[in-house]
Amino acid sequence: MLRAHRPTPHGRVLVVGMDGLRYDRLTRSPPVAPVLHGLLASGAHGTSLLPYGEADGQADAGPTTSMAYTDSGPGWSSVLTGVWPDRHGVTGNDFTGADYLRYPDFLTRATTVGPGLRTAATVSWAELVRRGTLGSAIGDLVHYDGDRDGYGPSDALVADNVARLLAEDDPDAVFVYFGATDEAGHDTGPLSPAYDRALRDQDAHLGRLLEVIEARPSRTDEHWTVLVTTDHGHLDAGGHGGDTHAEREVFVILAEPGTPGGTRLDDPRLIDIAPTVLDRLGIDLDAEWQLQGRVLPRNISFDAV
Repeated sequence: MLRAHRPTPHGRVLVVGMDGLRYDRLTRSPPVAPVLHGLLASGAHGTSLLPYGEADGQADAGPTTSMAYTDSGPGWSSVLTGVWPDRHGVTGNDFTGADYLRYPDFLTRATTVGPGLRTAATVSWAELVRRGTLGSAIGDLVHYDGDRDGYGPSDALVADNVARLLAEDDPDAVFVYFGATDEAGHDTGPLSPAYDRALRDQDAHLGRLLEVIEARPSRTDEHWTVLVTTDHGHLDAGGHGGDTHAEREVFVILAEPGTPGGTRLDDPRLIDIAPTVLDRLGIDLDAEWQLQGRVLPRNISFDAV
């Protein structure tokens, strides 16, 4: 029988998703995103290419030449489930074919395997909740509607809710989604001032959450792992769904105590997020889950904190 075990001090995880964030826009100097730059400098990070993408971009007929479009539905499904579209079944933003019963999100797995673990998710893309990408078993599940209300205002509500949760509650694992960068990428392209403003705002939201974690009264007894990632890139003119390098390149940032600053991760993939979260929560991975991702390396033990 599988059991969740808590190291002492026990592991806690914050996963922050920033939709449609191009790595080259994140890393340029002078930085538009100083908080993310700080995590890059103090933690570990790397990039990889999505193993899918359609040459015909956003054609209505759906994928025909590979497993999925470089769209948000497949991307966040891969992040949350730890498997690629050929298993979770999501090939586009219509979510047709999703198999979240067999491949649930990592928060649902954590709640199922370790019923004492407290899980939470807050997102500004409501489809992640409406379509079941984030399961109803998650302890605190909140969504706002960025498509209806705009992603800037909705992301601010996400940050408010998660900051309150981190300050007043005691979560073990939290998933956060911000969508303004993707909205700006579609509207004016990732090379635009509007995209920079969206990135700056999301960076400030992240900084606020990290400050709340640092201010937690029990912080000295907690081991927090912070993961930041994206679901796809963008063409220079804006848009995605195709198979170009700009659309397929994604990144993972891993920050936790003991990680040597500026460590490069070797080809980290979206599917590595879920097993890494479960590992940091002290959950042994079960081969029957058929996860395709690997656990990203830990540089220290909990006991060294």
